Amino acid sequence: MELSTLTPDLPQLLMDMGVHYDPERLAAALSSRPTELAARSVQVAASLGGFITRVLADLASGSIESNAPLRARQLRTVLSGLGPSFVKTGQALSARPDLLPKAYLDSLSELQDRLPSFPSSIAFEVMQEELGRPIDEVYSEITPEPVAAASLGQVYKARLRSTGEQVAVKVQRPGIGENIAIDMVLLRRLVAVIDDNIPQVSQPLVPLVDEFAARLFAELDYVQEGKSAEKFAKLYSHVPRVRVPTIKWEATSRRVITMEWIDGIKLTDEKAMTAAGLDIVDFVTVGIECTLRQLLEAGFFHADPHPGNLLATTAGDLVYLDFGMMSCAPESARYAIIAHVVHLVNRDYYAMCLDYYTLDFMDPSVDTTPIAPALAAFFDDVLSDSVSQLNFRAIVDGLGGVLFQYPFRSLTVLEGLALTANPNYKLIAAAYPYMARRLLTDPAPELRASFEDLILVNSRMRWSRLENLFEEGSKSQDYDPAQLWLLAEWVCSEGGRPVRKPLAGELVRLVDATISEAVRQQLHERTGDAALAARLVPRQPEESMAADRARLLWAVLTSRAGQAVPMPQLSPGLFGLPGPWEVQQYLQKLQAALSGSAPRLQAVFEKPGAQELLADVQWGLLQRFAARGIKFVSGLSDGGSGTSSSAAALQPQKP
Repeated sequence: MELSTLTPDLPQLLMDMGVHYDPERLAAALSSRPTELAARSVQVAASLGGFITRVLADLASGSIESNAPLRARQLRTVLSGLGPSFVKTGQALSARPDLLPKAYLDSLSELQDRLPSFPSSIAFEVMQEELGRPIDEVYSEITPEPVAAASLGQVYKARLRSTGEQVAVKVQRPGIGENIAIDMVLLRRLVAVIDDNIPQVSQPLVPLVDEFAARLFAELDYVQEGKSAEKFAKLYSHVPRVRVPTIKWEATSRRVITMEWIDGIKLTDEKAMTAAGLDIVDFVTVGIECTLRQLLEAGFFHADPHPGNLLATTAGDLVYLDFGMMSCAPESARYAIIAHVVHLVNRDYYAMCLDYYTLDFMDPSVDTTPIAPALAAFFDDVLSDSVSQLNFRAIVDGLGGVLFQYPFRSLTVLEGLALTANPNYKLIAAAYPYMARRLLTDPAPELRASFEDLILVNSRMRWSRLENLFEEGSKSQDYDPAQLWLLAEWVCSEGGRPVRKPLAGELVRLVDATISEAVRQQLHERTGDAALAARLVPRQPEESMAADRARLLWAVLTSRAGQAVPMPQLSPGLFGLPGPWEVQQYLQKLQAALSGSAPRLQAVFEKPGAQELLADVQWGLLQRFAARGIKFVSGLSDGGSGTSSSAAALQPQKP
C-alpha cells in the first residue's frame, strides 16, 4: 500500500457522499475507471456466483430448508473474503428478518469486520496529511503499532502534546473509501438486476442498498462521527453509569479522529471481565435501558450494533465507542413500537397488523390482516410464559419485519452476551421496567392510549396489570414517583374519561371489601357470634385480595406524609350496617385524610373529572350496600328463634 496510489479526485466526492448520497453521481465519477470496475466485477461474480449456483441446486432438489444452515455459513465465508464492504453488507442483512431466513440471520450476525492492520508508517503519513502538521507536534507520544484494528481503520494510544491527556487516535485505512465506492456501484447494479427479473422478492432492493450505502459513506467521515458522539453524549450521558469519550477536535479531521482514552474491558472478553471481578450481566442491564432510550425516547441510535464497541470500566461505567453509523427513529415510530408491544402482550394480533401501516412498513392499499393467524400461531405459544421467562430473540424472530429497521438486534446481541455468563438470563425481564415506567409516567397522548389498551379489557380494569406496572416501573433506573401525579391528573382530565368508569368500578370493589371486613368485625365484636356476622355480611369472592389491595393503595397514596396514616374508621348504622349517610361520610373521611397527607392530591380532587369519579364510586357503593341490606335482613330472618335476640344485640348503643 502506497499513498501515491490513492486517486486525488475522489476524496471530496466521498465526503459529499457521506453528507448526501447520490448513486448516479458516484457511478458517473467511477465510469472513467472501467478496468478497476471490471476486475472487481469478476471477483465478486466468481465468489457470489458459486454460492448462488449451490442455492439454485438446493431449490431444484427440494433441499433448500435442510441445507440452509450450511449455505448460511458458506455465505458468511464468501462475504468475509470479499472485504469490508460486503462484510458490512452481511452485518446489515443479519438485522433483516424480512429478507432472509433465520439460519442466515444467525450466521451473518457472527460476521467480524476485522482486517490485518496496515503499516504504521502509512498511518502516520495519513495523520500528518489530515492534521496538516507533523504528528509529533500534535502528540507527545504515540504507540509504534496499533492497539486495535478493524475494516475501516485502526487505533493508536497517544498523548496530546497540548494538554498531556491520554487519547485514542483512530486513523482511516487508505484507499478504503475508493474500494467501498466501487463495491457500492457494483452492488447496486446487481440488485437492480434482481429487482427487474425476480418478482418473488418482497420489496425493491435498490432503495435498501442506497440507504445502506449512505450510512456506510457517512461512517467514512470522522468529523461527522465526532459530532454524533457528542450528540449521543448529550442525549444519554445522564443515564446512570453510561459514559462516552470526549472528542478532541484540535486533532480530528475527516480521516483521523482523536478522543479521550478510557481504560476498560470489552464485554466480549469474558475471561478479562471475570478476572477484574466485573459482572457481564450487570453491564448488559445498563446497556438494555440505554438501548431502549435510544430507540423509544430520543430516537437517535446506533445503526451498527456491535458488542465489541462496549467497554466496562472498573468504576462500573458502560462506555460506548464507535459512532460512525447512527440513525434516527421518528417520534411516530417510537410510539408505534410501544403500542405494538402492548398489542403483543394483549394478543391483539389484528391490531398488530394495523401497526404495519402506522410504522410505514406497508402501503395502506395492502391488506395485512391475513398475517394475524400466523402471528397468533407463533405467539400464542411464546406468550404462555411469564414476562420474566420470555426469550427476546424469539420475540424478535416472530415479529419479523416490524422490527427490522430499528436496533432491536442490539438487544439480542446484549442478551447473547448475558447468556454467556448466565444461561438463565431473560432480557424481557430486564427491559420491562423501562417500558412500564414510560407507560406510567410519559404524558404523551400516544402512550396514554397504550396505557389504556394494556390495563383495560372490555371496559374493565385489569388491576393486576396496573399493579405490575407500578412494581416493575419502580425498578427503572430513573423512576421518579412524583411523575405519577401526571398520571393521576390525566385520569381526571377529559383524556382520561375512558379509564374513569372502569377505575370507579375497581375502587368500589376495593372500598366495598374494606367496609365489609370492618362491618363483619364490628358485628362479631357486638354479638360475640362470628357465624352470625359471616351470615349477615357474606364474604364475596376475592374479597380478601381486594381488601389487601385497598390497604396497599392507601399506604402508597399516604406515604408522602413521612409516617403511616391509618385508614378512617367506618361509622356503624342501624343494626351495625352502614347506610347511605354512613357511606357518604366514610368517603368524605377518606378524601380528607388523603388530601391532608398529600396536598397535591387535593388539587386533583378539585378537578371535574375527579368529582365525577368520586360520584361514581359513591353511587356504586350505595348500590352494593342496598343489595347487602336486603341480604342482611334476610340473614336476620333466617336466624329463626334467635332473630329477636340477634336484632337486640345489634341495636345501636345509647349514650
